[in-house]
Amino acid sequence: MSAQIDVKLLGPLEVRISGEPLELTSRQRTLLAVLAIRSPEAVPCEQLSRALWGDAPPAGATDVVHEQIEGLCRRLPVRQGPAGYALELDPEAIDSRRFERLLERARGRLGHEHRERAAADLEAALALWRGAVLADQRHDVFAEEAIGRLEELRTEALDALEMIGRRRTVLPSPANPTIGREGELAEIRALLVRTDVRLVTLVGPGGVGKTRLAQEAAHAVEEHFPGGAEHVNLDGVEDADVLVTEAASALGVVAATPDELAEQLRRATRGAPALLVLDGFERFLDDAGQVAALLAAVSNLKVLVSSRAPLRLTAEHVYLVNPLVEPHAAALFGARVAAVRPDWKRDDETDRWVDAICARLDGLPLAIELAADRGRLLPLPALLAGLDDRLALLAGGPRDLPARQRSLRATLNWSWDVLEEPERTLLGRLTVFEGGASLEAVEQVCDPDAQVLLTAILDKASLLLCAPGLDGQPRFGLLDTIREFAAERAPAGVEDRHARYFLGYCEQAAELAGREHRRDRLERLALERGNIRLAFEHLLRGGAADDALRVAVAFARALPWDAYTHEVRGWLAEALATLPDEPTRGRAVALYWDGKLALFQARFTEAHARLEAALADAREVGDAAIGAAALGAIGRCAALVGRPDATDVCEAALGAAQAVGDPGLIGEALMFLASACERSRDWQRAGELAAEALESYQAAGDPYGVAAALAELGWYDLVHGRLDEAEAHLAEAAELRRRHGDDRRLVEPLIDAAWVALARCMPDRARHQFLESLSLAQHVDDRFIIAEALAGLSAAAAQEACWEDAARLAGAAAAVQQQTGAPPWESVADMQERELAEAREALGPGFGVHLAAGWERGEEEALSVRRSRR
Repeated sequence: MSAQIDVKLLGPLEVRISGEPLELTSRQRTLLAVLAIRSPEAVPCEQLSRALWGDAPPAGATDVVHEQIEGLCRRLPVRQGPAGYALELDPEAIDSRRFERLLERARGRLGHEHRERAAADLEAALALWRGAVLADQRHDVFAEEAIGRLEELRTEALDALEMIGRRRTVLPSPANPTIGREGELAEIRALLVRTDVRLVTLVGPGGVGKTRLAQEAAHAVEEHFPGGAEHVNLDGVEDADVLVTEAASALGVVAATPDELAEQLRRATRGAPALLVLDGFERFLDDAGQVAALLAAVSNLKVLVSSRAPLRLTAEHVYLVNPLVEPHAAALFGARVAAVRPDWKRDDETDRWVDAICARLDGLPLAIELAADRGRLLPLPALLAGLDDRLALLAGGPRDLPARQRSLRATLNWSWDVLEEPERTLLGRLTVFEGGASLEAVEQVCDPDAQVLLTAILDKASLLLCAPGLDGQPRFGLLDTIREFAAERAPAGVEDRHARYFLGYCEQAAELAGREHRRDRLERLALERGNIRLAFEHLLRGGAADDALRVAVAFARALPWDAYTHEVRGWLAEALATLPDEPTRGRAVALYWDGKLALFQARFTEAHARLEAALADAREVGDAAIGAAALGAIGRCAALVGRPDATDVCEAALGAAQAVGDPGLIGEALMFLASACERSRDWQRAGELAAEALESYQAAGDPYGVAAALAELGWYDLVHGRLDEAEAHLAEAAELRRRHGDDRRLVEPLIDAAWVALARCMPDRARHQFLESLSLAQHVDDRFIIAEALAGLSAAAAQEACWEDAARLAGAAAAVQQQTGAPPWESVADMQERELAEAREALGPGFGVHLAAGWERGEEEALSVRRSRR
């Protein structure tokens, strides 16, 4: 049995039987550690009890010890005798005993000048150590003596090996503290100590801090490599075929081939685990096969590489070194500038400047350190302004750095020089993109063979960012620092192709957003927002105002556009201002969409003016569809603000839509007419019109219109007291909007459902739904719904007898309604007033006081209610 057992104390306690780990309870681990330390001597039960509980064992402690020992006896040779329990194992089965035997033999051989054999024994002894001895019991009293003795013996072995020159560890250290890399170092260390990992490559752009990480990581794992840890600095080596000779020279040996170097490493390490750090490998990528040969020939060797590109070997584990995140980047800047400016002090204003500087530098440590050096002379605002030409500013770094790291431009030149001319051309063209680009966009705009060239660039230098896009396909980008460098070398003419590509992309995406999952399409458009903005600006500057308008209109057509509404309206206004003041179809379409966006924002005066202009242009150019759409939107605007002619306008719009014959346009006109009937309290006809709209939208295959009609039907069910039908229609509408990603319009069925909850006398549920609706409406800047949500909150508060809250929220709702110029829907006002009647009676004159207070605070009043009800 003992021949199959392996007990390991030189590290965390581990027991294997025939190669399989033995699972132990916590108490069994402690007891086994005591028995293994004393083996083969017997240990009295009292001492085993003290090992578990100290000097104050609980009642029944002896029974617990016996029970735990019985569990050990089933798998291990633990025997009970008069003196206690003993672990009866061959000493060779316990690693600490093997270590002591090898050390004792090495002492004897050193005494007889057998240095080579002594070194082999010492290396074999040290190789048994897997970490701190009895790592799990280091603070237990029973283990203190054994731990101290074994660590003294290990120190003796290390000293002896150092003395005879067999254990060489030559690792450089960074000149100053490393900041913000604790997580990365822990991950790299974990890779290096794994038994299945032979090669780790730290990959990243120049200046990201690969060398520093390699140095720190090697120091962190040094104790795991008794065969030695060596650092080979390949910086400054220009010849790409001298890897072996350079490495041999750094190691202090002579070798001209991989086989010769492998033999030297085998002799030097004597089979003990060893680490070789190859720093700055990017010039030797063609020689990567020599690293593979070394790993195959020296089984105890691990290699840590820093490179701007991966080696692409089977054994390789690539670790991507990213720039520093914001707080760490700022901490690095502060530490470095404090080293050159003793008067440096931090405050809130300083932190804001530092954050802005680090963001402009993409978090690249080299750039941050160079900028901090400039901080000796330049105030932070001047330093930030100087970063408009960062490549010129960030030069003249410390003299003890390699020449390529003394300026940002030199560092980037180092990577640029390894590229072939077609690769450089592609990299220059990539600077036309903002925020990255899909592979399809790169192929269409830059080069049809871009995939081959992109692969080559990734294989040679870390100048590209590559990550999965929303559709799982690769997306390529550049850090702003690299983008600025490559833009200096970019060929002309690519901007036109970029603008034309994104014009088509934007129009196609807007078309699909009306038929497919809206959120997915909008997320894709949002991802390309920077590129689309650049395309718009280029077209506008180049005199193609009509095409620039097409870009802006495509954005508007992709409604709902949430936070980008203001930006899109700005584009429309900018492009419209450059057009001649004469009717065209493009001008009519742009005016219509600008008016519709203003309508969504509850900016009714602006909306009416834009829509009237769109209607006039559409009639002038004979575009009946745009004319009908504009007239319908004018009717909707009239209904929202409560104009008396709203029904007439909406009736005319319905006739115009029916003349065009588009079922989607007819459905929209029917919905607008229903809202006008709501104003005149003709809820019966409003419900009938909503039912007709539902049929039209279904005929058009428009799921978003279907959802709107269902929500409208649900509302009129509520008005007539049909609460079950209302809930069913509203739930169906909400589910349809969720399923198709229509987040902006989701607020409508949600707020209607809140009114249903209120009608069922469920104020707590209603309050939560109104708050959710308020949050959604604020997100998309829908002022009309914001006012209605505040009104609903006031009604819910009244139903809960929170009279003061009810009055203040009613005042807040009235304030927003006055700001928008639109009164609440009549049905909403009726429901709110029914609930507020009791509040008015309870508060008397105080109701007006609280109403005025809510008016002053506006939307902030809802925030105070949310806090008070938590």
